[in-house]
Amino acid sequence: MIYFYYIASFITLVLAIYACYLLIKLKKQKASLASSKSDFELKEHDKVASVVDSISSISKAMQQEQCPTIEGCIRLKVLIDQLRLDDLSRKPFEVFYTVYDKTSHIPTHEAWGKLEKRQKMAYTLEMNKIEVEHQEEIKKAVDTTVEKFSKAKEPLYTNIGSS
Repeated sequence: MIYFYYIASFITLVLAIYACYLLIKLKKQKASLASSKSDFELKEHDKVASVVDSISSISKAMQQEQCPTIEGCIRLKVLIDQLRLDDLSRKPFEVFYTVYDKTSHIPTHEAWGKLEKRQKMAYTLEMNKIEVEHQEEIKKAVDTTVEKFSKAKEPLYTNIGSS
């Protein structure tokens, strides 16, 4: 009978040691997860800050007429998409989406370089018409973009769409 108590005590001791081992392992996993989460949040914050800085720079360049209007609209649309704003917050920037949609068929980069001069002229004329058609909306959206993204620091998602 005494052997039974020794064996039971030994099994209990082994199980207690194993439980402690599992608790220590769980604590390490939680610490690792928290560290990974904070690293991810820091990287995400840096990415968003970089996007906001780019939006601010492009919109200021557009205000000062240092950036072609159509190109600026396309770039701003792509950058604003990266912020994953809700529809209400994105509403002041709808003209960028409109210009993007109306120019999405126009070749860019290498494809533009391969176009014949006549095709380039036709596309340039089309872009000029789009620019003139939306000139006031674009100016207003660019001013709004400069205002909202120049002061957008913390929290980024809440003060971009409000005012």
